[in-house]
This record gives sequence, C-alpha cells and structure tokens, in this order.
Amino acid sequence: MEHRELWQLAATDSLTGVSSRREGKDRLELIIKRAKKEKKTLTVAMFDIDSLNWINNRYGDRAGDRVLQFVTSASRRCLRPEDIIFRLSSDEFIVAIYGEELTNADKRLQKILEILAGEYEEHGLECSPSFSYGAVEIYPEDCFTVSDIIAKADELMYVQKRNYHIMRAKSKLKHTDAESVSEDDFQYDQARLYDALTASTDDYIFIGNMKTGVFRYPPAMVAEFALPGEVVENAAACWSGLIHPHDEAHFLESNQEIADGRAEEHNIEYRARNAEGEWIWLRCRGKLIRDQYGNPDMFAGMISNLGKEKQIDHMTGLYNRFEFEGSIKKYLMDGSQITRIGVMILDMDAFKNINDLYDRMFGDEILRMTAGNIRSILPGNSRIYRLDGDEFGVIITNGTEKDAEDIFSEIQKQYTRQQEYDGKKYYCTISGGYAVCPDNADNYLELLKCANYALERSKAMGKNRMTIYSSEIPKEKEKKLEMVQMLRESVERGFAGFSVCYQPQVDAKTGELYGAEALARWHCSKYGDVSPGEFIPLLEQNGLIVSMGMWILRKAAAQCKKWCERKPDFNMSVNLSYQQFLEGDLTSFVRDTLKEVDLSPSNLTLELTESYFVKEDAIVRETLESFQKMGVRVAMDDFGVGYSSLSMLKHIPADIVKIDRGFVKGITTDLFNATFIRSITELCNDVGKQVCLEGVETKEEYGSVGNMGLRLIQGFYFGRPVPAEKFFENL
Repeated sequence: MEHRELWQLAATDSLTGVSSRREGKDRLELIIKRAKKEKKTLTVAMFDIDSLNWINNRYGDRAGDRVLQFVTSASRRCLRPEDIIFRLSSDEFIVAIYGEELTNADKRLQKILEILAGEYEEHGLECSPSFSYGAVEIYPEDCFTVSDIIAKADELMYVQKRNYHIMRAKSKLKHTDAESVSEDDFQYDQARLYDALTASTDDYIFIGNMKTGVFRYPPAMVAEFALPGEVVENAAACWSGLIHPHDEAHFLESNQEIADGRAEEHNIEYRARNAEGEWIWLRCRGKLIRDQYGNPDMFAGMISNLGKEKQIDHMTGLYNRFEFEGSIKKYLMDGSQITRIGVMILDMDAFKNINDLYDRMFGDEILRMTAGNIRSILPGNSRIYRLDGDEFGVIITNGTEKDAEDIFSEIQKQYTRQQEYDGKKYYCTISGGYAVCPDNADNYLELLKCANYALERSKAMGKNRMTIYSSEIPKEKEKKLEMVQMLRESVERGFAGFSVCYQPQVDAKTGELYGAEALARWHCSKYGDVSPGEFIPLLEQNGLIVSMGMWILRKAAAQCKKWCERKPDFNMSVNLSYQQFLEGDLTSFVRDTLKEVDLSPSNLTLELTESYFVKEDAIVRETLESFQKMGVRVAMDDFGVGYSSLSMLKHIPADIVKIDRGFVKGITTDLFNATFIRSITELCNDVGKQVCLEGVETKEEYGSVGNMGLRLIQGFYFGRPVPAEKFFENL
C-alpha cells in the first residue's frame, strides 16, 4: 500500500492535481499509440500561463499558486475522460484532445480562456489569468515522437506568446509616462555587474534591474538623447517616443525576448532621435544575468552611437552605408537640381567561394580591387559606396535606364572572365538591381527595397546580370512568400492539399508494367494546382522538404504494398532531397518505413539527382551504399544535365541511371541525342547498371529507342502521373 501511494505521489503534481511531467509524457505516448491503432486524429496543445512571474512578484507566490490551480481546474472542466492534461514545467502544460481535429480542439481551448476571464474573482484573484498556446494535429499515419510533438507545439506557442508580449508592451507604452527617480531607488546585484560589462563593449554603458524595470544610463547618453535623468523608471516608455517607426517592432520584440528570459544576449541596430531631432543609428549589445532561481535579474551592456563613426570604409576607401543613406536623403530634398535618383545595388556572386578557396585576407584584397575597378568605370554623375560584405551601392543622379545599363555592361565585361591576383586565379561575376526615384519610389527605404528586389531577381535568374525594377517583381515576391506560408500551413495541418500521383515505368522491350515513380502534387486553395517545379524549391528553401519527403515515402511504400498483391514484383521509385541526407538517420527511417508497411526492400527504388552524385559527398555515398546493402535499389536521376564524367558511372553507388527527358526531344531526327542515349546505355550495361529513359511521349519516339538496350522507359506514351485509384485503369 505504501509503495502504491508513493507511486501516485510521483505521478501527480501536488499543486494542481494533474499528471506530473514524467507520468504525463508516458500517458501522451500511450494515447498517441491508441489514436494510431484506432485511426483517430489527436490534437496536442502546449500552453504557457501569461505573466505568472509578474503575478508572483506583485501579489505573492500564493497568488501564483491559485492561478495555476484555477487554470488546471478550468481546463479539466472542458476536457473529457479520454483527454489528458499534465504539467510540463512551472507554468507550462500539455493537453491532448483525443479524436478531435484542430478546429474543435481550438474551441475547447478558447472555452477555457472564457472561464478564466469570467470566474477569476470567484477564485480570489486580482486579475484575469490567460495563457498562450500552440496546437498541432497528429494523424494516424504520422510517426512523430513525444519529443517531436512537444517541440512542434512549443514552436507554435512561441509565435502566439511573442505577439501577446508585443501587444502588451505597446499597450503599456500608451498608458505609462517615463519618470526620473532618485538614485536611491535604483538597486541591483553589484556582484554580477562585472560579468555583464566584460561581455560587452565600450561607449554608453547601461544597467537595468529586470524585476523593477528601472534602468541607469551614463550622463553622456542623457545629454545626447535628452533622457529624463540618469536613472529612469520604465525605460521602455522613455525610449518609445525616440525609436524610429520602422524600427519599433524589431526594437520591442528584441527587448521583450530579454524581459521574458528567452534570450541570454542582445545585439540589435536601430535608429533613435537625439536631442537635436536627428535620427542616429545605435547598436545595442548586452547580456542577461539570472538570479539563483533562473529568473531574469539584471541586464547590462553597451550602446554604440554609430552616427559618430567615420563615413569612410577603411578597407576600400569608399564612403560607407551611412553616407550612402545620407546622400540619397540629401538628393531627395534637393528636388530643384536633381530630378532623378537611380540606385544600383551590386553584389559579387559566390564571393564566399573566394574566401573558402584562399583566405579572408585574400578576399579583402579582392573587395578592395573590385571597389577601385568599379569606381574607375563610373561617369561623373555616379558615385559608389561600400554597403555590407561583398555588396556595393551606386547612386546615379539625373541619369536614364540606358545610362544604368551602360554602366553595368562595362562592369560586367571585367568580371565575366577569370581574374588573377598575387599569382592566384579566381572567378567571380557581379549581379545588380536598379531602381529609380520618382518612378519606383519617393523615399530612401522604398527606393532601397525596390533595388534589392531587383537584385534578388537577378540572382534568381542565374546571376551575372542586372535587373531593372518593375511593379511585377514585388507581386511575384509576394506570391512566393504567400505560397511559402500556405505550404507551411499545409505541412503543419497533416499535408492538407498534398497528394501523390504515380507515373508508370515499363519494360523497354515488352512494354509490360515494371513499376511507378511517386510524384508529389499540391493543390493550393488560392492558386489551384501548383507545378512541382514551383513548390518543390520553396519546400527545400524553407526547411519543409524533409518532413514532406518522409510523408511521400510512407504514402508510396504503403501504396506499393497494396499493388504488390496484384503484381508481386511491382517496384516503386521515390525521389529524395539532398537535405534528407543531412537531417536525421535516413537509413533507419527507410528501414523502419519498410518494416511498418511490410514491404520488401527489393520493391523500392530511391532516386537522387545527378548533381549530388557528382559532389562525392561522404554522407551521401555512405547512405546510398547502406540502401544497397539493405536491398533497396538506387537511381541517379536527370543524368546528362549536370557535370558527370563518363568515368564516374563505373564507381557511383547507383543501380539505375535515368537519362533526362531532354535527350528524347527530336530524337527521330537528332543524331546527337540518339547517339548519346545509345552510348550511355551501352556503357552502363557494360558496368552492370541499368538505364531508364524518361520523357518518351510518342509512338515514334518509342520506336526510335526501343532497341537501344534500355531496361526501362517512362513517359506520357505509357501513362501520365495519376492518383492511385486511376493507375491501372489508365495503363
């Protein structure tokens, strides 16, 4: 009996009566397994009680305890017996709602908040408690661990928590006046001061008591920015009227991270208005010190006045970005003499390769030489500035687009060929973006943004070119950003809108079915069916391709298992992304997936594009070889469009070489393409590798390649990619 009581005590949080962290995580694992077995959706939410530290400091720890008890009591009233709740940490809780999708689960969480807002006085509380939360749906086919789920919910909760604190900070600023108080009111732990100061730099030294909100600033800073005094209560309110509107959100968010204890260090740049009414660039760097309980105690550091720095970049001898901004603003004010202001942003393509190939000192010399070369090219109405890193800005006054194109053309001529310096050769092209005032913008920030948008377009189009800004560029950028958000939402909502289609692969000699390639499709609620060529790169660029690849492999493997009942040797090809090799244990995931659906490794082929075979990446090679040892076949996709040498075909860890569809076009009349396909096929056959030809669309094309020794053919002639239910009926 005593042992059972001890176990119950360990399994239950003594203050709130809900499950403890350890017991709760065990229960969460069980409910996940149950939902998977019963094919039910599960919504897991993590919530964090807002401002609990503030409540403890203002009303005492007992008040904080009553808040915790009230919140858990209200939560249990809104949950069912099949749901669970447990305490994860001091003010964080996990709720698992069984058999409900996110929409209904969200209603339950909102109901809890309504109870907290309506009944707090009945529980002896001075203010209404609330919480921020993040919720994630778990589907039966998902294979997330408890830690994965909690981490995902925590990530979503953080977004809501951040917005809550920013809104709260803005509200506080509106209703609070900054006041100067006596030095006696300022108290801090002097024993910790040295640690914070040595972690910073010199200039304006500040120190803040995080529990009272009182900050101290040096006399020089008080005079520079007309602060109410050296010791300031509610420093955030004091600075609110001084921060530039464009920097306010960044300023508030960064400071809130320190106030919440979510960041240990602080390093931001922003503009503040000084006593003369001038906007001054500041760089604030500081360090957070915690008390013995781990709570924020002291924040100290330095604020550097960048406006005092010299206007010359010492490395290149050019004016720096502060003078660049000042010059543009000066020209904008001088409308009588200067009617057109052109801004060209130049960026050295792949400059990092130069630093990596040689060293940073060599790279600095190349930057210095590049600055001199460009300066020597510019006409009298133009001036070059050093911005950041390998980026330069050029201001062209009263010029035309033709003038800008001529300037860039002269620059381009010097950097389209290999260069040499100090006996070392290097190659680095330059990309540019150009925008004009008043055609594209009427202020500095908008003009700079337009020029940068144009530069991004140049980079995306292949680099080594200049793009002149047009109104279509931000529309395309906005669409891309919107699509990224929609893709993220689709992935987070269990890959809603995604589907897998299957394209047949046939025996080249007989035309009989061999297998299929699994191809991702996405239907966007706003843009309809989006091409894989458009959404796959967005998934890769935004860290979504790994989870997407896992989902496709599971779906394709499960579908292959079903089709093996009809054709036991059916083979399913699935594409892999390079990022999947870098994150997690891909070999174990493939092995576990095959085991989960009871599919033989011989029924699976995994494809990777030619370019990643060429890299000779050790991780890629080891992983591909582990697939082969497992019995899974490996295919090199898109052969012929990269940089493979024919000799490497003998050594690459691939069983199948897939020749790119581009070589099929015009094959009935193009002798080169026909010879290329035949030669590669013969070579691969000689070294024990099979060949699959993609892109065969017509009877004539099939007739031209049918006797070349190919093992497999894939293309519209034998079938387009279709959903699983239509696969066999369309053959």
